[in-house]
Amino acid sequence: MQTLSELTDIAIEVTNLTKTFGKGEQKVEAVKGISLTVKKGEIFGFLGPNGAGKTTSLRMIVGLLLPDEGKVTIFGMDPKDGKNSKTLKKLLGIIPQEISLYEELTVEENLWFMANAYRIQKESAANRINNLITKMGLDSKRKSLVKNLSGGLKRRVNVIMGLVHDPVLVLCDEPTPGLDPQSRVVVWEFIQNLPKEGKTVILTTHFMEEADRLSDRVAIIDHGEILVLNTPKKLKASIGEGDLLEFDLADDSEEHLQKMADLLKGFTTSKGLTVEDAYISEGRMVMRALNVIPNLAQILNRIEEHGAVVDNMAIRNTTLEDVFINLTGRALRN
Repeated sequence: MQTLSELTDIAIEVTNLTKTFGKGEQKVEAVKGISLTVKKGEIFGFLGPNGAGKTTSLRMIVGLLLPDEGKVTIFGMDPKDGKNSKTLKKLLGIIPQEISLYEELTVEENLWFMANAYRIQKESAANRINNLITKMGLDSKRKSLVKNLSGGLKRRVNVIMGLVHDPVLVLCDEPTPGLDPQSRVVVWEFIQNLPKEGKTVILTTHFMEEADRLSDRVAIIDHGEILVLNTPKKLKASIGEGDLLEFDLADDSEEHLQKMADLLKGFTTSKGLTVEDAYISEGRMVMRALNVIPNLAQILNRIEEHGAVVDNMAIRNTTLEDVFINLTGRALRN
């Protein structure tokens, strides 16, 4: 197996990747000519709603699905070239969206099954398996049958199954759906530490917090196209400065919410308030403004003077979902 020093600094290079399913009226362009590079040692996030093309892109990148057009190289190797299959099999670790475990085996036996499949030397496999079990907080469950585990614990085992052979490129396809908060944090911390072990990670997710917390760079994808690609910090800064103020109004009809949003756009005060933007998101009115806290009273007065009743209000920082709304006009979860 190649060492990290022998591999190119570009882990993945994708050029004009395209995939269409169906024909005629049933034709769906799942991926529309995406191009990107993933640097060695980074966590690269694909963020987008369900059906955006994230998983299809990932499957083409690893060679599980042939593209209609385009080219992929993984550490300089073409996955379609059969000569590279053995090397790439050792380099790649896949954490699938679906839980894929042997229910009648214990946690430890599932991991040993993978170790044997990759023909890992027994001592090395034992060390690797013990290390993964400990890092994922599964020591007390190592002898438990998988069928007796909770959904969250099964998901944790599913994550480490793809890492038994110590791959240098880890592909995580929606790794945390349905997880309880504790398990989600454990999985996040585990993934976040993978680059410290010299690994490169590609993460697909529709959870904005997951992409923001874990990714060095994020590609926001929708309808098979990459809308923007940058660091989470720069993406959030790109849509303006200030805090976000969210309102639940007693009359939450779209017409009323839009009327109030239009009323706030461009609103300024002598105390330095500047409303940069106001819009509707998931039945709430959202405004972005500088110097929100010293001007809360004036903001509420302006809304209530025009007949609105505020049921609830919250101040928060900009998220990647706000970037998505700015680009598409709709919420990420739609």
